[in-house]
Amino acid sequence: MIRTTTLRYGEQNVDFRKSPTQVALKPAIRRARTMQFSLEALAHRVPTEHRGSLGSFEILDILAPEAQVASECTRLVQSRTVERIAPVYHLSDDEVPFVPEGTLLLSFHEDVPDSLIEDLLRRYDLGLTSHYEESFTALSSDPNTVELAERLQQESIVALAEPDLATPGRLLGYLPDDDLLVQQWHLENKGVIDGNSVGLKQDADARVVGAWKKLGNLGSQDVIVAVIDDGFDLSHPDLCDKVIYPWDFIRGNENVSPEADLFSEEAGDWHGTACAGVAVGRAGGGKIVGAAPNAKFMPVRMTEQLSPLGVEKWFKYVTKKGAWVVSCSWKADAQVYPLPHRIARALHHCATNGRDGKGSVIVFAAGNCGEEINDPPRSQNGFAIHPDVLAVAASTSLDRRASYSAKGRELAVCAPSAGRGGLAITTADVTGTYVDINGVERSRGYEAGEYYSQFGGTSSSCPLVAGICSLVLSANPNLTASDVRNIICATARKIGRQSEYQNGHSPSFGYGCVDAEAAVRKALADDCP
Repeated sequence: MIRTTTLRYGEQNVDFRKSPTQVALKPAIRRARTMQFSLEALAHRVPTEHRGSLGSFEILDILAPEAQVASECTRLVQSRTVERIAPVYHLSDDEVPFVPEGTLLLSFHEDVPDSLIEDLLRRYDLGLTSHYEESFTALSSDPNTVELAERLQQESIVALAEPDLATPGRLLGYLPDDDLLVQQWHLENKGVIDGNSVGLKQDADARVVGAWKKLGNLGSQDVIVAVIDDGFDLSHPDLCDKVIYPWDFIRGNENVSPEADLFSEEAGDWHGTACAGVAVGRAGGGKIVGAAPNAKFMPVRMTEQLSPLGVEKWFKYVTKKGAWVVSCSWKADAQVYPLPHRIARALHHCATNGRDGKGSVIVFAAGNCGEEINDPPRSQNGFAIHPDVLAVAASTSLDRRASYSAKGRELAVCAPSAGRGGLAITTADVTGTYVDINGVERSRGYEAGEYYSQFGGTSSSCPLVAGICSLVLSANPNLTASDVRNIICATARKIGRQSEYQNGHSPSFGYGCVDAEAAVRKALADDCP
C-alpha cells in the first residue's frame, strides 16, 4: 500500500508518495564495504534491486511485502553496517527518489515564548544546528522527516517545517545527431559557413558580435561569471588565466578538474567545460570565443546529489565571492521538483543581496524534454520558475524552436543552440587522455582535442544568456539583477509565429530570442535605470 503525505512545501501543497519497497541506506563510518556483504546476504533471502547511489545513500528496492521490508531493514540496522535507513518518496510517476536527509528548515511565528519552543523541541527530540535569518536548521533522529514535518506543520507555534530532501540532479546537455563541423554561428549568423548554407538562416543568432561593436570592447574584466556545473578543465587555453575563486563541493577544495568514468567509453565530467566556453571563452587564448570573453570565471563544481543544504551552500558561496552572474545548466532529475524553501530562499538572497546589494543575475536552463516547466503533476522545474531567475529555452540556427526545449509561461527568453534541421554549437572541451578500467587510453572530453563541435540543448543556451548578461553589466554596472532581467526580456526579438505571443510572451520562446546588441544599447541609454 502506498501512503501519501501532503505537506506545504515551497509555495504549494505537495503529495509525497512513500515507496513501500524502496529504502535509502547510509553505511556506517568505514563500513561501506562490509555493508555490501550484508546486502549480498539480503539478496539471498529476498529479491532486491540496486537503484543507484544518491550522495552517501544507496537506494535499494526490496521486492517483498511491506512487513518483510521493515523486518529486513531492522536486520540491517542490527548488523551495525548501516548507520541510517531512510524511506524513499516519489512526487510523480517518474520514480525519481526523494530521500530525507535528517534535517528540517524550521521557523516559528513571531512572539512565541522561548519556553514553548523549547517544549516543542523536547517533545519531537529536535536539535537546532544553525540559525539563518528567522529560520533554524533542525536535526532529527527520526529517519522519516517527511512524516515528522507533517506533524510539525499542525503545531500552532510553527510557521514553517520543511524536510531537507536529497534527489538526483541532471545536467542539461543535448547531443544532436548532426555531425557537421561548424563555427560559432550563435554569436553572428551570416547565413553561410565555409560556403555552406544548409541549416543556417541569416541573423538567426544572439547578436553578440553586434553587442561587442556597440560596447567598443569585449566586455569588462570587472564582471565575474560563476558557472555551477560538474567539472572544469582550467588548463584549457580558452579558460586559463581568467579563473577566480574556484571551489569543488565534492572534494572540498579548489580542485574543480573533471573526472572520467573509468567504466564507460564516453562518460565523464565534460559538461562544465563546454558551458564555460560558451559563456566566457577568452579571446586570443584558443580557437573559440565566449559571449563575454573578458569576464572573470568562477568555476564551482557541484555534486550530483541535489540536497537543499548543499544547493544552499553553492549559492551562498557564489554570493559571498562576488559573482555578478550565475549560470546553471542543470535541473532536478525528477519530472516534478517543487523548490524547497531553503533553496528558494538561497536563490532570492543571491539575486537580491549579491554584488554588494545590487543582486547577482541567476540564469537557469529550462530543460530538454519538451515539457512544460510548471505543469504539476506532470512536470515542474522548480529552479526555472523561481521569480528571481532567468529561465532560458533553446532556439535553432533557423530561428525555430528546438524540439526538445521546455515550454511555459515562466520562460524569460530563448537563445540559439542545437536543434533539428540546424547546426550545433562549437565550444571548449576537456583536454588530455585517461586510462579506463581495461587499461585502454582514451581521450578526455566529448571529442578528441580541445574543442567539441556538437554541443547544444538548453545547456548551451543558458551560458550564452549568462555571458550576454555580463555584457549588459559591462555597459552599466549600476544595474540591479532585476534591471538586467527586465532588459533581457524587453529587448528580445520575436521569432516564430507572431500569433503565439500574448502580451508579448510566447510559451515556446518566452519574450523572444535574446538580443545582446539591443540589450547593451538599452543598458547604455541615458534613461536606463
